Amino acid sequence: MGIVKAQAYKNTMVSYGGMVIAYINTVLLFPFFVNPAQYGFYTLIVSVSVLYSLVASLGVPSILAKYFPFYRTDDRKHNGFMHWAAGLALAGFIVATLVYVVFKPVILAQYAQKSPLFAEYYYYLIPLSFFVLSFNYLEMTGRIVYQTIYSNFLQNVLLRLLTTGFLLMIAAKWINFEDFIFLYIGCNGLISLLLFISIVYTGNFSYRLNDFGFKTIKKREVLNFGLFTVISSAIYVLLQKVDTLMLSAMVGDGVQGVYSWYFNIAIVISVPAQALSRTTYAIVADAWKSNNRDNIIEVYYKTSIIQMVIGCLLFIGIIVNRENLYAIARNKEYTDPKYFNLFIVIGLGFLVDITGGLNTYIMTTSHKYRLVTGFVIAAVIFCVSLNYILIPKYQGMGAAISYLLTTIGLNFATWLYIKYRFKMQPFNYKHILVIGIALIGWATGQYFWRMPNVFLDIVVRSGVTTLVYGLLAYYFKISTDINEKADAMLKKVFR
Repeated sequence: MGIVKAQAYKNTMVSYGGMVIAYINTVLLFPFFVNPAQYGFYTLIVSVSVLYSLVASLGVPSILAKYFPFYRTDDRKHNGFMHWAAGLALAGFIVATLVYVVFKPVILAQYAQKSPLFAEYYYYLIPLSFFVLSFNYLEMTGRIVYQTIYSNFLQNVLLRLLTTGFLLMIAAKWINFEDFIFLYIGCNGLISLLLFISIVYTGNFSYRLNDFGFKTIKKREVLNFGLFTVISSAIYVLLQKVDTLMLSAMVGDGVQGVYSWYFNIAIVISVPAQALSRTTYAIVADAWKSNNRDNIIEVYYKTSIIQMVIGCLLFIGIIVNRENLYAIARNKEYTDPKYFNLFIVIGLGFLVDITGGLNTYIMTTSHKYRLVTGFVIAAVIFCVSLNYILIPKYQGMGAAISYLLTTIGLNFATWLYIKYRFKMQPFNYKHILVIGIALIGWATGQYFWRMPNVFLDIVVRSGVTTLVYGLLAYYFKISTDINEKADAMLKKVFR
């Protein structure tokens, strides 16, 4: 866990810095300068580009994570594996783009009435998706050599800071919404270029090739793995984005914009999982290679409990600050109190997902990776069916309920399989203790007296909630890693 600790704490700090910027954008800026339909469209093209790039990648990021340990060499050429993988991703993007262009009439037919902006910006998604694909390839290239912090900074801090700047430029009437979309796409290209330059300077990879036939690479085996993982990964991402896609198509960008606003507020709960996953994926892949199951079990448990502890604190922290959130946003199109239940339901879905820990990672990097495809296909069919039933009647809440129930089902299925097939599972009585501690922390913050100033209230209310929650978590030794970190910080303060 040493590497995980060292990089996870740094990644968590970067991720939380990015979270603050994202919250400024989501809560303070988007509601003032962009209407719900425009915000809904912005989240729609982000969702489509993520899915587009994932399908186009042919599973290359997962291929790098699983097979790089087998092709790693001291001469930094790595048997040409990185070059071959990059060529595979490029070929996949070309094919995916041809399909995207040829099927334009079919795709636009789904959004013509409810999302007219999608037709206007249809071809903008090609460069955006290419930049997303490039960044994903380069990010995984960094992960496999345990260099994860800079890519995290670029994606979660720099890109969001630039988005902040563009929103302020809209406010100053220097640019319009179309300019904003164009600049956002360009910034995705910029962060990919910066990451590429960084990886070149690491010296971990040589760009010279001796074997242009890549004869040492087991192409059929690797490609077979890639195709299975791209199907499961694409369907998994579809599971994350299907609510956005279906809401825009069925009830319009306006409703989807409100839903996405609450979804993006709730997504902060997944920040600890995002930070840990940048390192743990490679750790699990290496452990499977050496058949070190004890290491996998240890990482499985520790990531689950750490993610649950931090996630629950963030969840109750947002709930107790609901009135403050609304006071800051001050846009009734987003902040009608009847919409807050969207956050509750979506937030519970994120909590379930991060508490599951490494469920999907363990299966994807094992020899049973094909089963992930089956699990995720079943989950998407279930989610889409629920959406078709619930969205027409309950609109955004229907999508939120579908997301929660699907997340519960998928995590339970993968947990159950791992428990009985690999004899691993991350849960013990401390997970139940976290729920009790979270309820006490929520009650403390919820019924604490209100301060006269909204920002003072946020600081005091959040501080009291965190103090009670943190002290209880420390006292009951919920996570030894968190306690060790707290002890180290206390020694520095009181030495």
